[in-house]
Amino acid sequence: MCTSGHIYMGINIEACDYGPCAEPIAIGAAFTNGERHILAIVAVRKQDGEYPVLSPCGNCRQLLVDYAPEALVIFDNDGEVVKTQARNLLPGAYLSCFDDD
Repeated sequence: MCTSGHIYMGINIEACDYGPCAEPIAIGAAFTNGERHILAIVAVRKQDGEYPVLSPCGNCRQLLVDYAPEALVIFDNDGEVVKTQARNLLPGAYLSCFDDD
């Protein structure tokens, strides 16, 4: 969800046991539509008719630090759904040269 209130979705593309996660696809959709400020992000999967919350992988954590460090990330932490800012998910993160212009 962006600060505009619009929600963008993505899906995990599974190909050869890897493939882009849903998070970069959703962020790309937001950026393609002119959004630049991600307010919150959550990943879920469909399982037995329910949608349990997932924890972002390391690559997605780095992506969030680069493009949305202030975004609220809702994730699973050992069976408990918690939330924190993206910048807190990757201690000692590599900080790229990207800015949020």
